[in-house]
Amino acid sequence: MPRRLFIADPGLIGPLGHHLSYSTAVALAARERGIAPVVLAGRSFAGTIAGGDLPVHAVFRTPYRSAGGIGRLRGFLYGTLARLPASTAWRAAEVLRGARRSIAGARLDCFGSELVATLAVEGANEADAVLMHSVSAASLAGLPEMLAPRLLLVLRRTPEEMDRDDAAPEPVLALLRRLHAQPGLRLSLFADTEGLAEFFARGTGLQIHPVPLPVMVADTPRPAAGQLPHVVFAGGARMEKGYTELPGAIEAVSGRARFTVQSGPVDLTSDPLVQRAHRRLRSMESDGVGLLELALEPNAYATLLASADLLLLPYDATAYGPRSSNVLAEALALGIPTIVPGGCWMAEVAGAESSVIIPRGGTAGAALAEALDRLPALQAAAKAGSAPWRAQHNPRALLNALLYRHCQSLA
Repeated sequence: MPRRLFIADPGLIGPLGHHLSYSTAVALAARERGIAPVVLAGRSFAGTIAGGDLPVHAVFRTPYRSAGGIGRLRGFLYGTLARLPASTAWRAAEVLRGARRSIAGARLDCFGSELVATLAVEGANEADAVLMHSVSAASLAGLPEMLAPRLLLVLRRTPEEMDRDDAAPEPVLALLRRLHAQPGLRLSLFADTEGLAEFFARGTGLQIHPVPLPVMVADTPRPAAGQLPHVVFAGGARMEKGYTELPGAIEAVSGRARFTVQSGPVDLTSDPLVQRAHRRLRSMESDGVGLLELALEPNAYATLLASADLLLLPYDATAYGPRSSNVLAEALALGIPTIVPGGCWMAEVAGAESSVIIPRGGTAGAALAEALDRLPALQAAAKAGSAPWRAQHNPRALLNALLYRHCQSLA
């Protein structure tokens, strides 16, 4: 068992979001096992973890993912496209997205050197371990040839996505093979779904171990009966999250439910089609639709999820594929029924009894109407499945899986 567990999370840049929940959950589980946790966050992180009870050092200047900014030019172009007809805006936006990826190109960044310097200051050695649960291909390419602690890498995005956003100079599958072969790096590879583990294993020829999700939710009272069902969308205002499907879905069940859409801010740098959907949603605010255009503090986010009778998650099944969804994992732990896309991990774990699946070619509106028709049965099934899900997906289970492989490597 390692003496200390360093949780290296360059994506932890503020006291909000799933980077915070993942790192906090693992750190608390490590401390419970007698392992000293040390969270290494982005340089801009100025908050505390677990009420200041866990050590966190804001050290990384390198971002987790650099995609997202070409400043005023992007704002002007996307803002202009958002006013064009939908078909025109979609085609032009695709051209701009491709141009952004081409300009960004393949690279390596300073994450590796920053990690080495930080571990040196901390006096890290072979008795310690480093967990990286959110890291880009560019950051992996910058890892040194030698590092004393064992590296525990949890893969959470597909190779295609990693090669598209913040790509390394070589394909990520080849990069992982090279890193694994370096004698100075003791690397253990994991993925947070079985499908993703199989995907990477086939592509690399390496052992990729599936591990649970560190879901940490509190028991909360269910919403009071007698009101219209409360349907919640929680997540980023992005194409892959199905944000553009929301206006049509809400209109399809007008008067049958009340809605809260929590998406963070939408501005001129957002995708043109997202901006169009956002304007439509704003026009519905007087008709039982509430918009939360900000990232929520952990307690406020937990309260929002707990208030839901139904979660609407019309994600892009092709984009997500074998990837996990933190929002869905939390809904399953809370016993909240969901609407999810078919043909991906989300549909596999949500199940037909406690969710409605959006088939390929189907609409979120039709699925939402069906879910409202079946809501009592869906709620009963979701509640029955919450305890088994929590037993499998929790911080202790994740840490046990990581430590098992860590100890095997030392044997």
